[in-house]
Amino acid sequence: MTPYPQRELWRVHALGQSAIFFSITPTHRFSHPACPAPLLYVGESLTTCLWERFGDDILNVDARVSEGLWRTRAISRILVPELRLCDLTDVRTRSRSKVDVSALTHMDLSVPKAWGLAIQQHPANFDGLRYLSRFDAQPCITLFKRASIAPHLREIRIGVLTDNETADAFLDTHRIALI
Repeated sequence: MTPYPQRELWRVHALGQSAIFFSITPTHRFSHPACPAPLLYVGESLTTCLWERFGDDILNVDARVSEGLWRTRAISRILVPELRLCDLTDVRTRSRSKVDVSALTHMDLSVPKAWGLAIQQHPANFDGLRYLSRFDAQPCITLFKRASIAPHLREIRIGVLTDNETADAFLDTHRIALI
């Protein structure tokens, strides 16, 4: 396992809420109800975070996103310390773990949730897992709220989604209508 270096990652989150917010949420991909620790989802790029947050709306409703939802989102960067991740973007790791990419992107969330729980309970005591977004195949990270990392995360507030050039370009590039 190669350590994941200290760096800044992206997060799209609700206005008025800290970007560093761990939870177990039934609609989230790796959020099994029996997880011993809550989760925090981040991305290596802002575009990937936008896909992860709005992708289902974009793909399922004629490229439409609720304007009210869009206007109530903030963008932050989170400085993370060096991490020990189960890197499921790595073919060798997936091969050794006997996991198929489709298991991580399966629409029946019980499949990726089972993997998330297994990784969180693994004796290696990973800080999280790295995987590819099902929307743009770019890296995402799910952090586990562990005493070894949670207190060391630092939020850098970037601003609101409506005032961001990358977010505007995302809407234009993908012809997304705010309704």
